[in-house]
Amino acid sequence: MLNGGIYTVDAARSWAEAAAIDEGIIVAVGSNQYIRQFIGDATEVIDLDGRMAMPGIHDSHIHPLEGGYESVYCDVTEADSVDRLVGTLSACARRVEGEWLNALGLDWSLFGVDGPDNSILDGIADDRYIFVDGVDGHSALVNDKALRLAGIDENSEDPPQGVIERRKGSREPSGTLREAARDMVDKLRPPRDLATSIQAMRSAMQRMNALGITSVYDVWIGEHEMQVYQALEEAGELTVRVLGAITDDGVFERHSGEYLERVIRERGRYESDLISYDSIKIFVDGVVEGETAALLEPYKNADHLGTLNHSANDLQSRVQRFYDAGMQLHFHTMGDGAARAALDAIEYARDNGPAEHLELRHTLSHLGLIDPADMPRFAELNTGASFTLAWGTTDEWTYKLEMPVLGKERVKRLYPIRSVAEAGGMVLGGSDWNYGDLDPLISIEAGITRDDPYGPNSAGDFKVFDDETVNLETLIDAYTINGAWQIHAEEVAGSIEPGKRADLVIYDRNLFEIDPYEISEAQVDLTMFDGRVVYRRSSDTKE
Repeated sequence: MLNGGIYTVDAARSWAEAAAIDEGIIVAVGSNQYIRQFIGDATEVIDLDGRMAMPGIHDSHIHPLEGGYESVYCDVTEADSVDRLVGTLSACARRVEGEWLNALGLDWSLFGVDGPDNSILDGIADDRYIFVDGVDGHSALVNDKALRLAGIDENSEDPPQGVIERRKGSREPSGTLREAARDMVDKLRPPRDLATSIQAMRSAMQRMNALGITSVYDVWIGEHEMQVYQALEEAGELTVRVLGAITDDGVFERHSGEYLERVIRERGRYESDLISYDSIKIFVDGVVEGETAALLEPYKNADHLGTLNHSANDLQSRVQRFYDAGMQLHFHTMGDGAARAALDAIEYARDNGPAEHLELRHTLSHLGLIDPADMPRFAELNTGASFTLAWGTTDEWTYKLEMPVLGKERVKRLYPIRSVAEAGGMVLGGSDWNYGDLDPLISIEAGITRDDPYGPNSAGDFKVFDDETVNLETLIDAYTINGAWQIHAEEVAGSIEPGKRADLVIYDRNLFEIDPYEISEAQVDLTMFDGRVVYRRSSDTKE
């Protein structure tokens, strides 16, 4: 590569004009004059022509297979009205055969805090089971036929760690199911077949590479996902580094009991130089919009604190078990109560576990709310803070779903990345795709501006997140070298330095030289993984 801006993300955060790569390894970084000595007759020369190159993106919290199924299931993500939602589902019902009509991407902000009534599904496919997964993945809308299959009716009690929403003035289920109640129907859906999932993951990797992503922390792993990754690697088609977190039993489990134990014991069968499964995912709580996120203070106008999926003793026991086995812990933590519970469990395990495991790098993800007293604990406990910053903007979701249940003062403190960074914590960037936007530049712009990168919304009386903005350098760190730290890969990835693998991305413009509000408009021209070009924009003619 010549004639850059190459932002190396080395210890000095230096810039270079050029770099040389040989057999997947970065062998030299420096000036054009210095690098030209490495050019031979068979060398491919990429003329950056002033464009910006930087290390490949690491997504610290993602569900690639779920994202790939956007091309398999009925995708209602773009449905911004009830009429459009019904129209999209109806079109899918006519096009797709089968006993189940599976859809994903339902926007809860169309309906308010109680969620929709399934009467909107009437007439779409009454002879089929309908499952419409929410954009957050924690709630779903199902039709009456699916409710009957799961045995959910007016006599049903809410399951532990779950909520069955009811029609106003009655106990009749509305069709909106949250957390473990959602699981009751989800587990009845037919299992995915391997061939379809391989194609879905292939599609997911193409989308990730097209956005500069070269490594991921896949945090919803079961044996099926392991088989998918292995098949793609054996076919020479794996184009991301993977740390996979096996989902613990409980809410959203992939396996339970002896099946889970076997998968954990035998995970090495599916591992390689590019894939590791030395991690466990635990769902500590739910989400704010369903009032299932665990809080330290009650929800506004409600006398409850949300839902902790495990008691303190149970969570400590689970964490201790996996910590002692040398596995990294990855936690879903949305509320400040959940963040404290997870940090307490990590601290307990470190105090009582083997000293050689103190270097394990655990992660709390999402982190909608964190109590100020817990900010310094991330650094103290060698634990990363993965923020889903695409959610941390002033938008309709904020005004319609978060403000009514949290109140203004707590909403102003959502996704406190700046506070954690200033307390010395290792901050990370995660998309939560397919439950969040995959494009890292959306989240990077959002982290700088805390404004909606998709465009203006209805006027509010204040800008919500002004105190929690961070700069571009911090966010690039979060998505590169900090991400490599998270998966113990900083010796081979995360920066453009001699000796490291050539995982990098080239943008069509220098992110440091444009207005922050234009960052999400930048385009990836080329992505390189392990020295191989895995994405090249078709309109790009500069290579």
